[in-house]
Amino acid sequence: MYPKICSFGECMIEIIHQDINKYNQSYAGDTFNFAVYLSRQKMKIDYLTAVGTSSLSKSYLQFMKKEKISTKLVMLNKNKELGIYLIKNKASGEKDFYYWRDESAAKFFFNNFNLNDFVHKLKNYDYVYFSGLTLSIMKYSSQLKLQLALKKLRKKNLKVIFDLNIRKKRWKNKKTINKSLQLFLPFTDFLFASGEDMVNWKKKMKLINILKYLKKFGISHIVYRKDAKNNYAFYQNQIFYKKNKIYNKVVDTAGAGDAFNANYFSTFIKTNNIMKSLHNGHSLGKKVVMKKGAII
Repeated sequence: MYPKICSFGECMIEIIHQDINKYNQSYAGDTFNFAVYLSRQKMKIDYLTAVGTSSLSKSYLQFMKKEKISTKLVMLNKNKELGIYLIKNKASGEKDFYYWRDESAAKFFFNNFNLNDFVHKLKNYDYVYFSGLTLSIMKYSSQLKLQLALKKLRKKNLKVIFDLNIRKKRWKNKKTINKSLQLFLPFTDFLFASGEDMVNWKKKMKLINILKYLKKFGISHIVYRKDAKNNYAFYQNQIFYKKNKIYNKVVDTAGAGDAFNANYFSTFIKTNNIMKSLHNGHSLGKKVVMKKGAII
């Protein structure tokens, strides 16, 4: 039997620039993208977030159901709405993000949640998944409350999956990034990180120094996507490396890391094979970058 997983964070209305005066609307958000791609691997995952009560929010809930993700942990707030982000793609396939989320239902929820209620909702799960992007919408006092919740949950044998996903523009400076990450890395069992994350957080570091630094937090499983070509995993005191072929046609990189994480994790749970997990993670990420949108 596969484990029960809960991902939590913010899902937003995704607006993708297609062409001059042409935009496409969908739903996305890093932790939600992970949930969708994991659900497609026939794994049980629920998503904890907050939305409004408008037709847009109702459509999002229908989208969740279509992807076989339970809506039982979605909080409704009649005074708030889903956040919005716009993606404009560069010729390289990289993207510029523009956010309108300061008054979002999810941001309000994660800054006002009840500690005991949060723990109660998650106590029967085997894993929780969240990201640095989730932390970036939270006040430091709310992050402290989340840390306490995870402490309590880990005592109930729940394991924590943390995706660094550091977007530099969402943080005041590297000092605030570091202050927040120091709260959660000691309570992380399974870490996903990218080369971009490490540059945004620290600086360019050699692989061995990255692993030494992260290992001191007691993280048992680390997956490091240095770039599209080079992927690493550190597990049971071994370093695993997979060299990938460069993508031939990069259209949009949004959601590729989330897809990688989902396919890596599902493969690892099913097979306990690190190299196969790296391969499958990369394979799905490659498919995602060849199309526009975080969820394809």
